[in-house]
Amino acid sequence: MPLVRLDAEEDPVPNLAPMIDVILVLTIFFMCATKFSTDERRFDLDLPKAGAAASTAEGRPEVIEVESSGGLRFAGEEVEAAALVERLSAARTARPDLAVTIRGERAVPHGRMAEIYEACRAAGVSRVAIAVQARPDSRTR
Repeated sequence: MPLVRLDAEEDPVPNLAPMIDVILVLTIFFMCATKFSTDERRFDLDLPKAGAAASTAEGRPEVIEVESSGGLRFAGEEVEAAALVERLSAARTARPDLAVTIRGERAVPHGRMAEIYEACRAAGVSRVAIAVQARPDSRTR
């Protein structure tokens, strides 16, 4: 760190401006990284467990969350089941390669999950995934 001497009689002092800049940039970086990593875990859902799960690496999918109490969220916003097809169609118009991940709680009836899947199909979304948690005893193949 360069030392700054204002007058010949003063003792040199370190220039703290570059260090403060670096700390500010790191703080902003970690704040953004924390926001992105918790985006999908915003709601506490009890996801079902599966032996082998594959990750979706292609783009960032929109998330439909289905609660066992009947609540439904699309892209983090509460939505009625009847309006889901319209919202998905609008999102697909904006992004033709739209991918959707359905995160349904373990206690959600199969019929409800089928309704959500059917809404995706009706909106023309062909890339649909179902989110699960990997079992602790499962091994990657």
